[in-house]
Amino acid sequence: MKNERNTVGIVSVTFRPKSPEEIISLSKEAGLEEIEWGGDIHVPHGDIERARRVGEATRSAGLSCGSYGSYYRVPADSDGFDDVLATAEALGSDSVRIWAGTKGSADSSRDERRALATALSRDAAAAAKKGMTLSFEFHGGTLTDSADSALSLLDEAGADNIFLHWQPNQYKDVEYNVKSLSFVKERVDRVHVFAWEGDLRLPLENHRAAWERYIAVLDGAGQNVPYLLEFLPSEDRESLMRDARSIKNLLKI
Repeated sequence: MKNERNTVGIVSVTFRPKSPEEIISLSKEAGLEEIEWGGDIHVPHGDIERARRVGEATRSAGLSCGSYGSYYRVPADSDGFDDVLATAEALGSDSVRIWAGTKGSADSSRDERRALATALSRDAAAAAKKGMTLSFEFHGGTLTDSADSALSLLDEAGADNIFLHWQPNQYKDVEYNVKSLSFVKERVDRVHVFAWEGDLRLPLENHRAAWERYIAVLDGAGQNVPYLLEFLPSEDRESLMRDARSIKNLLKI
């Protein structure tokens, strides 16, 4: 899946206490183009009417619902996957962000990996019937906690509608993250953008040099993707406006 250009958006859980209407207003003011709505609070699984309402409000403001941040875990939550897909469809999203199990790659057995890949293949087929893709968050404590484990899982599932939402590992250095991204770059369909050092949240400008390198990796591979702001230094308008300017400057848009 190829986009014509890079775009900038936000993950709604960045502002968990705020209403969808407030988030839409702030996103529009910041000049963003996409909102990834979270399934944990703003657009819960199975609340079809709420999903329709939020989706319509988002598009009316000139923004898209490109991805649904479901927090669905394969295979632990498999019984609820139909609700996840129905909610994403009502929202107007064509991509569902999911998590790869409940254990990191070092703690998962061969049988557990095989079972997860089998369930993932089934879920990918169900999503494909609705014209949707699935994307794993590149996240610790799951089977997509490293580049090699993530690609191995996608290969085992054997579906062409599974991708990765990449994000830097805040507990690793820039060289590690550049190498990791270079390894998975062809499978990345979105990027979560933040500037953390361990648990310390910083303005994005503090990590300008690192993000210049991450963007260069994807641009060099011809990967134009949405860059979604996530977890700002503080949950306020000023942080959003500042980091939105920073990522747009980095992307030259």
